[in-house]
Amino acid sequence: MVKVNKKNKTKNKIYEFLSVFSMTFGIVVGSGIYLKNAGDNGVLSKAGNNPYLAIAIWTLMAVFCCMMMLAFIEISTSTKKGDHNTLTAWAGRFVGRRYGSLVTILYALIYLPVLIIIGALFTTSSFFQSIDIIYKATTGDENSSLMSYEVRVTIEIFVAAIMLLLFQVMNAYTSKPGKILQTALSFLKFIPLLTVLIAGITFFAMGNPSSFDPENVERVKFKNVFMTMIPIMFAFDGFLDSAGIQKDCEHKEVVAPAMMTGIVAVSVFYIVISVAIFMGATDGNILNIFAGKPKIHFAFNLVITITLLTMVNAYSVIYPLVIRASIEEKFVYSKDGTELSKVKSSWIAMVIVAIFFIVFVGSSLLLPKSITGDDGYLYTAYLSSDSTIIIVYLLDLPILISMLINRKTKKVEVRKVKGAYFAGVFSTSMLIFMLAFIHYLNIFSPLFMGEDLVGPIMWIFFLVILSIAWVVNESIISRQNIELNDFYLRINPKNWFKYDRQKSIKEYKEKRGN
Repeated sequence: MVKVNKKNKTKNKIYEFLSVFSMTFGIVVGSGIYLKNAGDNGVLSKAGNNPYLAIAIWTLMAVFCCMMMLAFIEISTSTKKGDHNTLTAWAGRFVGRRYGSLVTILYALIYLPVLIIIGALFTTSSFFQSIDIIYKATTGDENSSLMSYEVRVTIEIFVAAIMLLLFQVMNAYTSKPGKILQTALSFLKFIPLLTVLIAGITFFAMGNPSSFDPENVERVKFKNVFMTMIPIMFAFDGFLDSAGIQKDCEHKEVVAPAMMTGIVAVSVFYIVISVAIFMGATDGNILNIFAGKPKIHFAFNLVITITLLTMVNAYSVIYPLVIRASIEEKFVYSKDGTELSKVKSSWIAMVIVAIFFIVFVGSSLLLPKSITGDDGYLYTAYLSSDSTIIIVYLLDLPILISMLINRKTKKVEVRKVKGAYFAGVFSTSMLIFMLAFIHYLNIFSPLFMGEDLVGPIMWIFFLVILSIAWVVNESIISRQNIELNDFYLRINPKNWFKYDRQKSIKEYKEKRGN
């Protein structure tokens, strides 16, 4: 709850505006700028090593996210006192309970585990890269290695697994350490970003090699336009979560301006930082911007590694809460009704994360190095982030369409936000256009051409898991009250073409002895 001084209304509004602005900015700006500006799956690589195209897509996606944010601000006004103010709740409210269940399962069973695992693996990898830098500088041999490749990979995987376990256990039984860590490191994370801003411009002015050098800039290809959108979509992920802030705000009139100012500030910040990265590094990798300066390089990468812990910690807190909320909102069946303890939900989260961790790391290690490249055991996890973010935005689409329809039907009570309808039309149209080409280029074309199959396979894998989990969940819910919800009977193949509802319900109840 945003606490305000009720003696001065003007100060209250200013304070609340700044509070909402800072929360929006803080939620969105995170590890995405590091994760998605590095390696073969980074923004510059996806842009075909053309920094001008990369910046243009950053700008286009910034406009899109601002429009989408404005539309979801109106959607979030549907929340009443005591209701959950989450994306899954909005999905259930605007599209229907079953759709809310689908979105909930996506987040609870797939997307959040992927985010937590990527955070742990990337943090571990960054830490050992920092050790490499200082070790090579100490020995004076660029080809020297502290340990063999096999030993190093084993240790890194083990450290990442222990990190996941410790954070989940810690946040399951106590909240204070996690809150202290998150607060302290949230301020620290801006230091390397501001350092990059200054260093990138300085190096460029000094004539150091950069991504903008003519020999490094490649021609624009049509497919690169849409391929570049995927990592940027991931970097902006989280902006919709901030739409839920307004539930606790006293002065509702400052919320939309504050949130829009926040997302615009994030957009400008991301674009400026990306330009600075391209100025300071030829490969667009923020971790290599101080290459050639061992001590600074080591210190810079170490600070980034420390700040990446906020991603693992934050999602270790959020994930069990999402599991608990899905039960309370009745989107997911629970044998115990609507009660699920914090500890129990944390252990459920740990089991799911452990399964995905084994799948991601194991599949990456089984793939030949000619496919995984420098990503190694992180390869499948990285591609999974792209596959899941496509599905996330795909499931956002019906919510946006329902928001536009609701303006006519007024089925859901909302507070109209100025410009939200236009923003909804713009973001819906652009999302349909983007997703159509992204699915064609990133999923269907590789499947038919037989190239880069890991990404499409992960996309299919996640869709299969999502579909099976949703059908099972809905079937169990249906069986608890078959007269009101006959989903379980309708999915029976013998009822697909000829279905007598009353007769089927009667036969089902007789069979169960009801």
